[in-house]
Amino acid sequence: MSHPQAPSSLRRPKPPHRTSTLILSLAAALGLSACDGGSSGAGHAGHDDHGPPGASSEVVALTPEQLAAAEIEVVEAGPGLVQQTLTFTAVVRPNLDAQAHITPKVPGVVRAIHKHLGDKVEAGDVVAELESTEFGQAVSHYLEAQGLARAAQQILDQERELLERKVEIAQTIYDREAALKEQEITTLRPFYEAERALSEARLERQSRLLELHSAVRQREIALETAEEQLHILGLEADEVAKLGNGSQDGHRHGRYPLHSPRAGVVVERDVTENEFVATDDKLFLVQDLSRVWVVAAAYEKDLRHLRRGQPAVVRLDAFPEVALSGEVTFIDFKVGQTSRAAEVRIELPNEGVPDWPEPFPLRPGMFGKVEVAVAAREAVVVLPERAIVHEGERSFVFVRLEEESAPAEHASHPDDHAGEEHGDHAGEEHGGHEDSAHEAPAGPRVRFERRQVQLGARGGERVEVLRGVKPGDEVVTRGTFTLKSLARQGELGGGHSH
Repeated sequence: MSHPQAPSSLRRPKPPHRTSTLILSLAAALGLSACDGGSSGAGHAGHDDHGPPGASSEVVALTPEQLAAAEIEVVEAGPGLVQQTLTFTAVVRPNLDAQAHITPKVPGVVRAIHKHLGDKVEAGDVVAELESTEFGQAVSHYLEAQGLARAAQQILDQERELLERKVEIAQTIYDREAALKEQEITTLRPFYEAERALSEARLERQSRLLELHSAVRQREIALETAEEQLHILGLEADEVAKLGNGSQDGHRHGRYPLHSPRAGVVVERDVTENEFVATDDKLFLVQDLSRVWVVAAAYEKDLRHLRRGQPAVVRLDAFPEVALSGEVTFIDFKVGQTSRAAEVRIELPNEGVPDWPEPFPLRPGMFGKVEVAVAAREAVVVLPERAIVHEGERSFVFVRLEEESAPAEHASHPDDHAGEEHGDHAGEEHGGHEDSAHEAPAGPRVRFERRQVQLGARGGERVEVLRGVKPGDEVVTRGTFTLKSLARQGELGGGHSH
């Protein structure tokens, strides 16, 4: 039977779902190669080369089936743009341009509370109602002004009708006398008297209407002033209109509705029913949390490297796996006298984060760090940060090597040889090869070498590799934890897991 061929390309990213149980199962089934410096030529020449128990194997070999189960992914190392960054501690703060303290415009007693902590509000929503004598007086003044304005208008309309009628009568008399004059039936005196009466009626109408219009306008000004006072106190136009129509809609003259001036979420409430409040009491705090500020503390020695518009990556302690991208929008104009640091602001949309469905997950007060990219340059080798395996102060990567073919009769290790090359030593320490439960499937295997690397500049999700990887190397970006675990499994039993 022909050996199965290794895949020409590795799997593309999809959400990880393997557990530690799978890793242990793979470790038990894999044939692991462990050789000094990543060379398979050393084989089993001596177990002393592998170091003490617990040290990691340098090469791990996987069959195509095992490779598919482990879902290994690689990326080709090559040049790229790497950013030089500065890292600062930071805290989430509300957008101060999008919040409002709600205070009453008149003193009074709180009779109803309509919005509570965490409630969403829209601009104009009533959050509470007060019973206020001062507000009741303002409403009464408005209603009085409205009544006087209506009365003045009614007087104007009535007198205009009477004056118009008087002019019509005078016009009729004048027309009749003019006709008799043309027929020379009457003398001129009645005609002249009718003409004078018509002129006087017209003059009286004009004079009286001007006087009445003036009175109406004065009443309208008084009404507008009273209405404007209600708007100043916080009443909306539709509420004033209901007052004017005689509909109180459940509100007595002294019932004062307290409105929210903006949309947002009630994050603070300092009021209870039947409590007396004054005009300087802050009863509610409403914040629009759709965007928040992340404020970093930059020491004065770093300020010369910062500019508005520089890209920044925010990582919060509450969501360490989430990288939030933004840019510097403001650099404070003062340095703290004690901290010797200036505030640097990054504004972010407050959108959802994985594994926490609550709205507005970026909560003011959360701590984190900000990486600001202050410069960029081309590097010879750049890798994703997720490809790096950190062990103490050392860093490693797993590099895919060329495939090897293992003999079917001894596929658990690519460098195993005949019994005469190992002698009694092979029979003693590798007696486990006879156990079929630990034999790896025969056929070509894909090898991964663990290499120690020296890292350079870091920025965002990319890191420069100065030593250990060359352009063109295929470096594992997903599955490194599995490979690391399997490599250690290969050493913990005395050198190899066969």
